[in-house]
Order: sequence, then C-alpha cells, then structure tokens
Amino acid sequence: MAIFPFGLVVGFTITALPFLLTNLGVPLYRVATTSAIVMSPTFWGFLLQPVMDTGLTRRAYCWITAAIAAICLAAALLLLSPAHLGPTTALLLVAELSMVLFGGAVSGWTAEFTPDSLRGSVSGWTNVANLGGGALGSLAVMSLAPHISLYWIGLGLAGCIGLGTLPTMLLPEPRKSSFRFRQIFTDAVKATWRASKTKECMTGFALFLAPASAVAAINLFSGMGRDFHTSEHTVIWITGAGCAVSTSLGALLGGYAANRISRGFLYLSAGIGAGLIALTLAFSPHTSVSFIWGALLYNGIAGVAYAAFNALGYQLVGQKSAVASTQLGLFAAATNAAIVYMTWADGQGYKHFGLRGLLLTDSFASIISASLLLLLLWKQLKKKPIDATELPDMPVAADHWPLESEA
Repeated sequence: MAIFPFGLVVGFTITALPFLLTNLGVPLYRVATTSAIVMSPTFWGFLLQPVMDTGLTRRAYCWITAAIAAICLAAALLLLSPAHLGPTTALLLVAELSMVLFGGAVSGWTAEFTPDSLRGSVSGWTNVANLGGGALGSLAVMSLAPHISLYWIGLGLAGCIGLGTLPTMLLPEPRKSSFRFRQIFTDAVKATWRASKTKECMTGFALFLAPASAVAAINLFSGMGRDFHTSEHTVIWITGAGCAVSTSLGALLGGYAANRISRGFLYLSAGIGAGLIALTLAFSPHTSVSFIWGALLYNGIAGVAYAAFNALGYQLVGQKSAVASTQLGLFAAATNAAIVYMTWADGQGYKHFGLRGLLLTDSFASIISASLLLLLLWKQLKKKPIDATELPDMPVAADHWPLESEA
C-alpha cells in the first residue's frame, strides 16, 4: 500500500482528468496532448532520480515528495478550467514529477528487502494499490465532481496522499545512502551506468522502450464514452470501480505468473493481448456493451503487464544496489516514455481518423513491436530468472555492484 499515493495521482491523470476536461468542453485530441504533457515526468523524471539515492534516507524523500504533490494537485483543481488550462497543466506536471520521485524512493526501498521468490507477488500487490487505488480514486473524483466544488475534491485528494504515506512507517528501516549530496551527479551516476549496461539490463530497456506493452489506451477510455454512445454514469462506474477490480485481478494474476514463467515473455504476451482487444474493439459495433467489456478486459491485461514490468525490474536490480531508486527510475522512464508517446499517437489517430483510428494505432503498435521482440529476444526470454542475491559474483544487474562499504 506504500505506493498508493503514486497510483492516486497517476490514476487521476489517466482517468479523472480526461473526464473532467471533456465535460468542460475541451476536445479529446487536446485532452490527449494535455495528458501526455502531464505524464511526461514519468519519462524525463529519471534525470532527478539520483537524488533519491543520495543524502537523506528514502523514507524522508517519500514524505517530502508526497507533500509537494499534495499541494500542487490541490492547487491545480482549484484552477481547473479551459481558461486556465496552462497553469493547471503546469501544477499537475509538478505533482506528477513529485510522484515519479516518490515512486522511485518507495521502489528502491522495497528492492532492499524483497527476495527473488517474492518479487512477483510483491509486484502484483503493488499494482493492486497502484492501478486499483488509482481507479477507485478516479471513481470518487468523477462521482463527486457534479455535486461539490473541485476545490474540496482537491483538498480531499491532498489528504489522501498524506494518509497514503503512513504505510511506509511499517517497512523495514531503509539503508543509509552510500553517497553524499555532492556525489549526486558524479559517483551515483557512474554507479548507475556501470550497473545498467549489463546484457540483462539492456534487454530490459529494449522491452520497456518499445510500445509493445504500453497499453496507452488505458489513459483515454474515460473520454471515449460519447463515441461508444455510453452514458456518463456508465463511464464513471466502468472506468472507476469496474477498472479498479479488473486491473487488480490482472495484477494479482500477473504477479502469480511472474513467479513461475519468464517475466519478459509475460510482459510481451500481455502487450499482444491488449493489442488484440483494441483491434477487436475497433471493428466491433460502437455500443455501450462493447465499451464495457472492452474497457474491463483491456485494463485487466494492463494489470498483468504492469505486474510483469515491476517483477522484472526488481529482478534486474536485485537487493544490494546502492542506486536502486535510480535504476528502477530508469526502467520506469523507459516504459513511461512508451506510454507517453503512444498516448500522443493514439490522440493523433483519433484526431485524423476518429475512434477507430485511435484503437488501430494502439493495436498495431503493440502487436507488431511485441511480436518482433519475441522473435529477436526469444533465447534471452526463455532463460530461467537468476536469484542474484544468492549469486553475488554473477555479473547481473546491480547485485554485482560493490557493497555499501566498498562504495
């Protein structure tokens, strides 16, 4: 549950923000552009992730970044309107960046004490809090928006972010950083480079940067209701409570599978599955029934993809890395870069060819890239995961990196 604040803020950006903006009369293609801008720190935010591995403990960074995100999100909802879209976007951008750093701090902290045998399970439950919590938070926002002021909704979200940091008090005490503040962009960056240039990590970057499992249409379902002739009430419940359940079930299923089969294979397979759902939706009748089953299935497969991603990231980083937050931030940046550019591409598909253009853009990008990666990386993906904590001398990921005293 320590990742819940991240899920709340990102879930708001993905689901509630498009809903609120389209109801304010903002065109969907402009909504897609705004969402892509706000989500962009999930890509370039890695530039600041070395801060999370230096100076203060990761627990302290969790609290600091959560406070900044809470303040900016509340202020953004106070200003939210077509006339103030620029300042609102800027505030949401800062909130998103703060949550990216928060997620890096929590993930790096979690990597310290999670053995390989539990990485799949931890990833599954992490995504229950992340995706499921985000969907439920969005449901609350969309349900309350017609009845109360966005000002009070913003204050409520800020309070939930604050409460969401409390589970970090139950995590084992984080290790003291191996680097001082002055080493942020010197020794810490060098350590990250040496830990990330292994063959295993480079394969991970290839998987994450590709659009194979970006499942970017998840960001726009709440704005597709009118195209599917679906009532606002149905859109709220399906993209809120319905998707919270389906993503949580998908994440748990993905976490279970990630402990038993190749995590890279699972990641790419989920992308192909999501692509097939989008392809089917593109040529299905654009009715409320199609919207309901399409959104639920697509979000369920997204849960599988995210659980596979987290488990693979923990596997590549290991337990002893002095730069775990930065490494995991780089992996997150890679996959979020794919989500951001695919969100923009889906929006362009809609702008030029309507709903079918959006869904076909999403589908073809996933199926083609995932299939090519499966063919090119088949031998690497078939390998049984190595528990690097049991084999510290193996040159895999950051577990090959020197211990804290050596650093």
